Amino acid sequence: MAMLFWMVVLTCSCGVVISGNIEVPECEPPDYPQWGGYGPRQDVYLAGDVIHYYCDTDTYIGGNFYRRCEDTGDWIGHTPVCDPPSRFSFVNQTTTADPAGMNDAEKAADALRDSCTSTKEGPDNYWMGMLTTPGQLFRVMIFLPKVNVAYEVLMLKQNGQEISCGKKEGFVDNLNWEFHNCPEPNNTDVIGVKIRSLSAEPLKLCEVVAHTLTFPTCMDPHVRIENGRLQLNRKAAILNCDAGYTRSPSTRIECVRTGIWNRKNLYCMERQWETGNNDGISDTDP
Repeated sequence: MAMLFWMVVLTCSCGVVISGNIEVPECEPPDYPQWGGYGPRQDVYLAGDVIHYYCDTDTYIGGNFYRRCEDTGDWIGHTPVCDPPSRFSFVNQTTTADPAGMNDAEKAADALRDSCTSTKEGPDNYWMGMLTTPGQLFRVMIFLPKVNVAYEVLMLKQNGQEISCGKKEGFVDNLNWEFHNCPEPNNTDVIGVKIRSLSAEPLKLCEVVAHTLTFPTCMDPHVRIENGRLQLNRKAAILNCDAGYTRSPSTRIECVRTGIWNRKNLYCMERQWETGNNDGISDTDP
């Protein structure tokens, strides 16, 4: 545990001067999630300092938003992860496009929020996306234009069931994401997402993002690395070393069973020579 020493000088009324050191615990910069980061960025944190984690656009944070440096020199809680969007292997929709080859359902899955698609008029028309890898669906995000909307989000299960993740009805007065959390325990073995219209008007969608868990999945392994830190996702923890240090032969640990990491000896060694490859953490890292 690192310590910062402060010199304190006290002068008594009797004229005697008393001096001494106060030990202030420090925390090293913390581990961080892949597809995300934290702030504020500092070289050293003192006990009581708080950091805030964030995730990139379209990703979903799993775990703590905040962590605090404790007087033990450790960060309280777990390093969160940022879950990236799941991929759709196939998308389709009911449409008036003629010929059928003009169906532009993929515009709702192209990662471009300024390109939108639309179903044909009438209730029960829908947009549908099939997941590349089935899993536990925990969230669906929909980016909508400024229109009146009425729809229901359905998760499509391997057994043929369609289970609701919620509805949205009303006028969307600003461009933003709508979030729909899918209920446990019925959100497992999900193979796709359907957005079903509840209105006579065409259903307009600009982007549909699904977040699923595929197993095995792990969280923070709590491995302390001197002169380095870990970049985490649910499947792996990757070693990054500070400037001037190089990585050990093993550079990552992996999630082998849910909640279980394989254990390898990860460490950072002081670099004794100059190379063209810089393993250090750059200014662009979170």
